[in-house]
Amino acid sequence: MDLKKLILDTSVCIDLYNGNLLKVVLQLPYEFVLPDVIIAELKEPPGEFLLKIGFLKESLSGNEIQNIIALRSRYSGPSTNDLFALMLAKRNSCPLITGDNALRKASIQEGIATHGLLWLMDEMFGYSLLTGGAAVNTLENIIRAGSYLPKKECDERFRKWKML
Repeated sequence: MDLKKLILDTSVCIDLYNGNLLKVVLQLPYEFVLPDVIIAELKEPPGEFLLKIGFLKESLSGNEIQNIIALRSRYSGPSTNDLFALMLAKRNSCPLITGDNALRKASIQEGIATHGLLWLMDEMFGYSLLTGGAAVNTLENIIRAGSYLPKKECDERFRKWKML
């Protein structure tokens, strides 16, 4: 079976780590791909650890790196490394999973499907990889660790998951 690819940015990797979800998310029916520059920059969690447990790494070609320069001139908000994630999503015609609002806006302008951590958690919940109680505790831990998630959407998830 050919799995659908999802490209992750730095912030989502950190949130998954803070929620102790790195191994859980890999049970979803997707391939989780990171740009090589994000693997290199990650310290907590270490990028090499992500590769060891099953995340995949892709590199951009020289021409694609040139395209990053054009993206940089159009979008000043996202980091250059996060623009690598956008370019990978574009190349693979697959969704970008990001927690960075500037990257989300750039991705949408580039016509790339974009989701965030809450969507991933909904997927884990939908595939019975997280119970309602575990999802609530996990999201609380991620927020306590400093993640900037939309309050309204988090409150909706808390209500939904506490009822189950």
